[in-house]
Amino acid sequence: MAIRKGKDIKITTASDGVLVALAKSCEISIDSDEIEVTSATSGTWKDFIPGRKSWSVNINYLVTAGGIAADVLKVGTVVNLKIKDGDTGTPLVGSAIVKTCKVSGSRGDLAKGSFSFRGKGTLAPPT
Repeated sequence: MAIRKGKDIKITTASDGVLVALAKSCEISIDSDEIEVTSATSGTWKDFIPGRKSWSVNINYLVTAGGIAADVLKVGTVVNLKIKDGDTGTPLVGSAIVKTCKVSGSRGDLAKGSFSFRGKGTLAPPT
């Protein structure tokens, strides 16, 4: 089993394959709801079945010259993302809402930013 490094996970725009905002790190989160059910065998214990899924992506990036205004204006738009597992792995694609853009800077350091994307619909291999 090969070990993946952070550089192997790439978040790109699905339409043109451009890396999203000079990403330095990313986090992909997949969640599942849980639906409480009754069970004749569990007595006083709660029982659950899996429910609907949701996904989100957070990206930390380096801010480019003139990029702050363009980045902030992306909030509230829908983008198509492709998550690549190295160069040979099966990618996942999905539409997401640009939920948050944060930009921070400190004197003598590079300006940094982060994007938070909230998936809308499925995140799956392309068909």
